[in-house]
Amino acid sequence: MKQRKLAAAAAILLFMQSMPTVSAAPAPALLDASGFTVMDENLVYLGADYLNPATVLFDDQDKVPESPDKPSVDKAVFDTTSRKNWKPNWQSEFGEDAFYMDLGANYVITGLCFLDTNDVKDWKIEDGEPFAWNTRGSFTTDAYQTWRGLTFDSPRSTRWLRFSSSSGEAGVCELALYGYKESDLSAAQIEKTAAHSGSYQKIDLSAGQRIGFNAFIDDPMTAIMAGGNVREYHNLSWLLDADGKVKFTQGTWGDMDSYYAAMKAQGISIIPCFQGGSSAITKTEKPPEIPVPVGADSTDPASYAIHAQAMYQVAARYGSNPDVDPETLNVADGSEPKVGLGLLQALENANEPNKTWSGKANYFSPYELAAMCSADYDGHEGTIPNAGVKKADPEFRLAVGGLLNTASVLDYLSEMKLWFDYNRIDGIFAVDIINIHMGPDAVNPEDSGFVDRVKEIREWIDKNAPYSELWISEFEVPMSDCEQEGIDAHDDENYQLKYAQRVARTYLLSLSSGVDRMTKFQLRDEGPGVYYNSGLVTKKGEWSKKTAWYYVSCMTNILRDTYFAADMTDSEVKKYFFINKKCGDSIYALWLPTNTGQVMKNCKIVVPETSKVYLTVPGTCAEGITTELAVKDGAVTFTATETPVFMTISSREKAVVNGKMKQIRPQSISMDADFSGAVCDLSTAPDDTKLNQFYRMFDEPGSMPEYLYGDTAGLPTPETNVNISNQTCYVKLDQPYVLDGFGVYDTFGTGSVKVYDAKTDTLLWETDLGSYMTRSIDSKPDSEPTDLLKIVKGDGAMNELVLYGYPAAGYPAADCDADGRFSRSDPTALRNWLLTKDRSLANWAAADLTADLMLDSKDLTRMKRELLK
Repeated sequence: MKQRKLAAAAAILLFMQSMPTVSAAPAPALLDASGFTVMDENLVYLGADYLNPATVLFDDQDKVPESPDKPSVDKAVFDTTSRKNWKPNWQSEFGEDAFYMDLGANYVITGLCFLDTNDVKDWKIEDGEPFAWNTRGSFTTDAYQTWRGLTFDSPRSTRWLRFSSSSGEAGVCELALYGYKESDLSAAQIEKTAAHSGSYQKIDLSAGQRIGFNAFIDDPMTAIMAGGNVREYHNLSWLLDADGKVKFTQGTWGDMDSYYAAMKAQGISIIPCFQGGSSAITKTEKPPEIPVPVGADSTDPASYAIHAQAMYQVAARYGSNPDVDPETLNVADGSEPKVGLGLLQALENANEPNKTWSGKANYFSPYELAAMCSADYDGHEGTIPNAGVKKADPEFRLAVGGLLNTASVLDYLSEMKLWFDYNRIDGIFAVDIINIHMGPDAVNPEDSGFVDRVKEIREWIDKNAPYSELWISEFEVPMSDCEQEGIDAHDDENYQLKYAQRVARTYLLSLSSGVDRMTKFQLRDEGPGVYYNSGLVTKKGEWSKKTAWYYVSCMTNILRDTYFAADMTDSEVKKYFFINKKCGDSIYALWLPTNTGQVMKNCKIVVPETSKVYLTVPGTCAEGITTELAVKDGAVTFTATETPVFMTISSREKAVVNGKMKQIRPQSISMDADFSGAVCDLSTAPDDTKLNQFYRMFDEPGSMPEYLYGDTAGLPTPETNVNISNQTCYVKLDQPYVLDGFGVYDTFGTGSVKVYDAKTDTLLWETDLGSYMTRSIDSKPDSEPTDLLKIVKGDGAMNELVLYGYPAAGYPAADCDADGRFSRSDPTALRNWLLTKDRSLANWAAADLTADLMLDSKDLTRMKRELLK
């Protein structure tokens, strides 16, 4: 019997040993908060001196109670504990105050202590996951200057905690959490908040194209031409009609098709910024900027359906996808349905959505902006029909509305990411382009915090949205040292010089620090107000160029085909190195990073002994003023100042042309192509009635600007009217010119004027005379060199016609082999050079018939054509 009992006891022991071990839960203890991420959700005014973020609740963790059961500390410790209450916001219209905590692992929270200081507030505690929170408990701060404790029944594991209370003084200055770590994050939890970005090729912009400014659709091309890119302010209310259909023509003043096409023809990259609200969405007279119907949930992507569908229409029309289903188009009456025009690569869906000065109706919280971006990106993963730029064109990019560079802007972006993590199945950061408004904060841009701040933002992007571009879509430069109270010095020569220098140097800093695109606020003066003198040109209607316009134009011209290669500064002179992608030339941007008017003479740059070196400085020509420098003992010398200048080092000689786009005065005109009939040399009016009408086109050249981009303020109004219809005249020039612009002083009525190269019958320019009592001047891509034009005048009235261009370099005497004559041996020499790139071409400049500072097959074709004549 005893043996049986022993056997039974042994069997029971063996069974118990085979059972899994259940370990006791660890004893709760104070948790180390230093490894937790604490994020305020109400970021509206954080950064102001009188407000405190949620991190102040964890800044004295060595002075907290040992446990919630004994919520007290020694008086000496209590007296030295910080009394900074959490207070992120004072304005209740921006909603409740809340912060969340990412514990970085799974913790069981058993209780907490809080230092109750003053005021009476109700707090709510939540756990679970973001946007699917579970209420865990609550407390009321109804005591005064005392520690209080709270324990939780049935404590449970969580990665996340959230605390909230009504807006204003929180009544708590310190929090302590108690519990224990249950486990590390699972692979699924880690993946949930990992970086997820759409993978695509960045927009390929040269250094010159990365330099731009903000402009409007009614700014003239003669002012816009200085930029490599343009951010177009475009009110959402202009885009939508009352029924929510998209208008691509804005009455008589804004045709988007022709505007964007003109930009592309000039090599200018344009990005429309659709800003503001629309009555088509809210059905209210003064719509707020958050574009959702009244009463809709502004954190639900579906509430942004009309907005996202409008973005789809823009991408369908101006993107590069020719296969958009026509049935998905929703264009307004008067707008012809079109797809795949290839005029835009991206759009921006708001402007300064985190601004605070216009109230909550115009302030997007990070979650609201993320919801709109998700809709604008791909219709929130296709749940909204015919919505989002990616659904129209998968290669089209979405830029988030330019965010103010507040102290909390990176937190703002992090909370947008949190929304994407937990509200999109794919977790993609549904923005292709991070867009910030910021500039230097010191009069010397190089001494400001600009580059360091760009680095911080780039680091955030690399960690959280690694495929996204970084744009700075508005910036301004400080000028306080040039301003005096009670004196308007904005037009002072010194003010304008320093302004131009700082603008140019800020652009160069952006190129060197990894900014993908930078646009200045703005092209034209704003008008009365804080920014009334912030333009590169004067106010609308004048558009007179300031010094800074010429500086920007010079930079975009010289850097148009380059990319930034390195900061090679090795002395007091800043030295940025660029490489021309087309011809391989090296270009240095050179300047002194000071603000004292410093000049440094006899600065040296070492160059190959056989190289050709050219120095381009900003001046009164849009492209700058270029001179050749002599190479001596393997170096060139130059004078460095606080104005950036550009040194081009090439292996071949270049044709230097200073003063392109200059007015060309015809030599003579005739109604006959061979000039066999009456000829007028424009010195006096001809007797022939028809010829006299064409004479009137050119009889008041002083009424049109000397340069295509020249200022028009103060020019006289032309008086002699031209109303002949359906007639043709021929214009002879004194030598071959490259035509790069045309203009007309339009009066009344519509009709047409067309200008052709009479030798090839190539249409160079035309106008419908659709403006009224104004100068309409267009820049055009360089034409083939010609000395004979044909003008065809249709209906409509006008006053003056103007031609712009520059003499064709080395044409027609393209003596490539330098044998003293232009013959068939010259194209042979050029052809051999093109095949072998043998640098022995005797007369390189003469061979550059296109005057584009490079040799290619176009020059050979033109040379052969001239020989055939």
